[in-house]
Amino acid sequence: MYEILYPSLSGGNRPAGSDTVAADPEAAELWRFTDPVARALYAREGRLGQLKDDVLTYVMCDGRWAPDELEYDQEIRRLLRANVLHPKGTFGYLSPHPTVYRAAGDGALEIAGRKFHFGAAQDIAFVPWLARVCCPGLTGPVRIGHLQSMGNLCLSCEAFPRVSALCERALAILRQTIPDNATRPIAAH
Repeated sequence: MYEILYPSLSGGNRPAGSDTVAADPEAAELWRFTDPVARALYAREGRLGQLKDDVLTYVMCDGRWAPDELEYDQEIRRLLRANVLHPKGTFGYLSPHPTVYRAAGDGALEIAGRKFHFGAAQDIAFVPWLARVCCPGLTGPVRIGHLQSMGNLCLSCEAFPRVSALCERALAILRQTIPDNATRPIAAH
């Protein structure tokens, strides 16, 4: 996975914070995993509607976050409260452009009954379902390791153009192929 450095795109003027804070979220559900800097960049470029459509269609499941993704969010909150994680000052290049966190020490996230261990100075970022389907080595909604930097934003529909041609029924079937899919809601069609 790649990350975008704040100064490389925002000209030094960035909103403070991250997509997840230790307290309950005040932001709209849609932007739960979108870094405020990424959202501001899309707004400045007049493309916020495009990001919204991409998140609703290619990142969320039927307009909702999946249970394993919500567990990821809760685990990040817990680790922020414990000062084990801190926002790194970057966000993921792929929509929804999640905040990247840096671990201050060793720890683990427990998501859907699985533990994802990390060490000090490792990066932690949310991974949307479509990236997990297209990259079979990603087994949960989290990427742990050292991320490479780049300077371009990418919508999920651009990263996976063949998927953008699928109808809703085909997308629902594709969502069911995610490993450990028992935590995913089944689309009603």
